[in-house]
Amino acid sequence: MNNVKLGRPVDISNINIELLKDWMNSNKFHRKIIICQSFIALSRNIPMNEVCHVLGVTRESIRLWKEQLRTGGLPGLLKDKIRGKRSKLDTAKKMELESIVKKSPKMKGYKTGKWTGLLVQDFVQKEWGINISLRTAQLWLSKIR
Repeated sequence: MNNVKLGRPVDISNINIELLKDWMNSNKFHRKIIICQSFIALSRNIPMNEVCHVLGVTRESIRLWKEQLRTGGLPGLLKDKIRGKRSKLDTAKKMELESIVKKSPKMKGYKTGKWTGLLVQDFVQKEWGINISLRTAQLWLSKIR
């Protein structure tokens, strides 16, 4: 057992966490910092599970980073990542969709009691006029659940 002394709780009630998340995701150095922190932690014999939990990464990500470091060195590991398409939903719509999907689709006029990718795809198109692929709808649904 760890004999870790817990400090006083810190009041963060007036901090907008969503704003921080948006900034963190838009900051191009965020990925590089996480990669470096993971290797530093592992070099200090911190267990992999703890590193993954604290930094919010998977074991697979760290494995891939180790492979990139072996093959391309530090420059190859820290090169800017090519990003995919931006989401068609802004943060407000994502939050709204999340709250909607946590409730029954019957509340939105659908006959079934469980959200599926097809229902999410249909809802997004009807509600906001945004066409998305079935696979995108399924991915959004899996992230919400």
